[in-house]
Amino acid sequence: MDEPNYRKLIVWQKAHKNALFIIDLLGKVGSKYSRIIDQCLGAATSIGANIAEGNSSRSNKEKESYFRIALNSSYEFDNWLQILKDSNSICRDINILSAIEKENIEVIKILSTIITSLS
Repeated sequence: MDEPNYRKLIVWQKAHKNALFIIDLLGKVGSKYSRIIDQCLGAATSIGANIAEGNSSRSNKEKESYFRIALNSSYEFDNWLQILKDSNSICRDINILSAIEKENIEVIKILSTIITSLS
């Protein structure tokens, strides 16, 4: 079986990479902040999942709907990254968080462009 088409999308690759980085990074954080960690991981993993699901859609309208959900999750993920960066007690690796943030902003830009082209 060939590789699914969504894996060839740059936007999915960036979202996937971000999810893996944040999973690894937050796996080292104590359970005291489990609610924030769960929310952040949920948003991060939702982006790629919705891109994958949307890419298999038969209609542009359905595809746009999934990509909008991915975009909304990207903005939610950005919010959680800001909390992680601004907090001095949850995660102190600002360099990695900043790199993830930069990639997530690229994901937002790409998704916005795709959604505009589908409308």
